[in-house]
Amino acid sequence: MLIAAMMFALSIANAEDKIVTFSQIPQSAQEFTNANFKGKKIASAQMETSLFGAITDGYKVVFTDGTQIEFDSDGNWEEISAKTSSVPADLVPEKITKYIKDNFGGANVVELKKDKKGYKVELSTKQELEFNHNYIFIGLD
Repeated sequence: MLIAAMMFALSIANAEDKIVTFSQIPQSAQEFTNANFKGKKIASAQMETSLFGAITDGYKVVFTDGTQIEFDSDGNWEEISAKTSSVPADLVPEKITKYIKDNFGGANVVELKKDKKGYKVELSTKQELEFNHNYIFIGLD
């Protein structure tokens, strides 16, 4: 137990977010950002690292309105958070959009996460929905 606690503490201690220029993030992340967030001003770009900076875990782009995009180390988006606005409709899979329209009055999507299990969606109504990779609703979170 003590060793596990020490390892956890060490992993937290060496995790680091480093401010970088937008041009230093992967090309695919730059292209995704430019294509889907036109007109939004970038406040910062960050590189998330671990193992004392030796391993790049991912990237984050933060806009002046608070919108954030998190990317994996290859530049693939993993999470979009737009708490003061909404996630661009084109980025929400069509079947998820239809489910929200049919069952939640078309509430705005303010957060969209993509992981190994599927998708997690937070609505402007604060409800959190989970979908599998086939965009089938599997429950509330």
